[in-house]
Amino acid sequence: MRDGTTVRDLMHREFLGVSESDDLADAAELMLSEGADCLVVLRGGEAVGCLTPRSALTALLEDGQLEGATVGDVMEPPVPTIEADEQVAVAEERLVTEGTGRLIVTVDEEAVGVVTERDVLAATPMRRAPEREIQRETGAEREAATSTQEVGDTAGVVTQSICEQCGALTADLDRSNGKLLCQDCLEV
Repeated sequence: MRDGTTVRDLMHREFLGVSESDDLADAAELMLSEGADCLVVLRGGEAVGCLTPRSALTALLEDGQLEGATVGDVMEPPVPTIEADEQVAVAEERLVTEGTGRLIVTVDEEAVGVVTERDVLAATPMRRAPEREIQRETGAEREAATSTQEVGDTAGVVTQSICEQCGALTADLDRSNGKLLCQDCLEV
């Protein structure tokens, strides 16, 4: 990543938005037809919530139908926002601390795009664990060997990766059936 890269450089300027008064069934149909995993709920240009397949499904299960329900009835709190001129490192930190897969990009509190954890990860250089010296004793002799940091020894190192199932950026992955999975995918 070159110095000075901002969120504006990475963001997707096209995103799916709906209003609170939109029909929930229509919004759910839009999510399906576009293959979206989140619709941004807008009031004017301000992001006030999000609609996920889970929230639409929950409404269906609780009420038995989506007819007559609006997006505002079931929307979730808004996805965290970030100003377009922030550095990519700020977005990376925000994604991790907020525990989300996307940030709404704003200019003067108006939604202008979306940046995902994949966008940030693609723009972030690989971090190599620092090398350290290991002292080994074999009988009476000692030899110093330099090696890269061992897996599981993460003292002082921030590591993140992408879940091989859902694509979430997280620092908490576990191996299952030969894949690195986040905690949500391990539960499934």
